[in-house]
Amino acid sequence: MKGWLAILFCALTISVFGQQPAANVHFRAIDIYVDSGKIPLAAYQLEFSVTNVPTQIVGIEGGSAKVFHEPPFYDPKAMQGERVIIAAFSTEAPEQLPSGKTRVATIHIMTTGDVRPKFELKLRAAADTTGKRISATAVCGEKP
Repeated sequence: MKGWLAILFCALTISVFGQQPAANVHFRAIDIYVDSGKIPLAAYQLEFSVTNVPTQIVGIEGGSAKVFHEPPFYDPKAMQGERVIIAAFSTEAPEQLPSGKTRVATIHIMTTGDVRPKFELKLRAAADTTGKRISATAVCGEKP
């Protein structure tokens, strides 16, 4: 009986501890910026995706402006893949809101393989303090 237990223990040890680590796993932080020009940014909605490598979105944090410091709204179930829609808004007075290029979020991803990920970012909406749609642009970039 002890012999079988020793064999079972060895088999379990090999299967648990003998596994090779995942090949070429990389964690990356992607900064998301919205540029509203001279107009104070009160709200935004955008779609972020990775288009060329297997990816898992592992975290989302807020931006640099005080009003967007908390993480934006997103669907936790939707972020399990390579795509997520994020949105945030503020009811602060115009003088409390950022204008120009502002980091609104950072998205943390995990990729596998040696290929550098390509990102796609679509600004779906941006608005001023009255809720009126404004002309704005969005860009993203990986933190060094």
